[in-house]
Amino acid sequence: MRTIQRIALLAACAAVAAPGCGGRRDVIALRIGHDQPAGHPYDLAAVRFARGVEQASGGRIRVAVYAAAQLGDSPEQIEGLHLGTLDVALAAFSHASQFCPELGLFGAPYLFRDERHFAAVFDGPIGDELDRACGRRYGLRLLATLTSGDRVFFNGRRAIERGADLAGLKVRVMGGEADALTWQAFGAIPVPMPYSEVYSALQAGVIDGAENEPASILSNRFYEAARYIAPTRHLVLPMGLFISDRTLDRLSESDRELVRRQARETAQWERALMVERNAAALAEMQQRYGVRLSTLDGAELRDKALPVQDQVAGKLQLQDLLSRVRAAGR
Repeated sequence: MRTIQRIALLAACAAVAAPGCGGRRDVIALRIGHDQPAGHPYDLAAVRFARGVEQASGGRIRVAVYAAAQLGDSPEQIEGLHLGTLDVALAAFSHASQFCPELGLFGAPYLFRDERHFAAVFDGPIGDELDRACGRRYGLRLLATLTSGDRVFFNGRRAIERGADLAGLKVRVMGGEADALTWQAFGAIPVPMPYSEVYSALQAGVIDGAENEPASILSNRFYEAARYIAPTRHLVLPMGLFISDRTLDRLSESDRELVRRQARETAQWERALMVERNAAALAEMQQRYGVRLSTLDGAELRDKALPVQDQVAGKLQLQDLLSRVRAAGR
């Protein structure tokens, strides 16, 4: 609640800058939030989007970036979009799925064949459909979809050389239905937990490990408490660049298209950057910090987890969407 109140106070001097807020009436001031540290690829993407909007609008639209969960964690920021107290948020689909159930399907493991398949899904009719569904259900719109790249498993207990080594490990999950089902299929024990608690939970032994993309493991220094990484590559997490319907309604038609265009360009740029940064992060953690990267063959895990796709689609009644996702780009 305190976070929502803090966002609301910031909103008083946003939207359209007014006297007493140090701005001019003809300048539109927007805020974008995310939960990663400054310098993380998500932060760089948020900054690129902000600068692109400002430059394309000739300075009429100014976008302030709030990194590292300054405006609350991702679920709180999504709620802020719904309430109209936050304009834009970069958040995982899994965090927004409690408000827009269609997004929950994309937490299913091994859903995308490659980067081309990912782009075919989110840059085409399915992406447009998700945008409309989120607007209809919760008053937030999906401007564009960024990516985490391949996510991996990290832990402080032991090297994971085969799928059976995951058995019995307590693994932090984001909280979505697909997350829990995936790690149960691997034989692990899923533990829902806020992202901000992961580091201390690893240190205290509350959890044995967690999963994330290598760039985030490096930037959050999780390797200090968990020196074993297994290249499970079980999930490519879609990251939504979401905007509040209330914010869109305040913009002219031409400004809406300007914002959407900059979001799409940012997504293309970030997808390429994340591939590069994840590879570099893995190399740095091995060479500089002594992290051990196992030689796990993901085929065994894939066989265990593929049924989760149909389980999730069935629970969400999204079997048709799953079929179209599988067929996209073929």
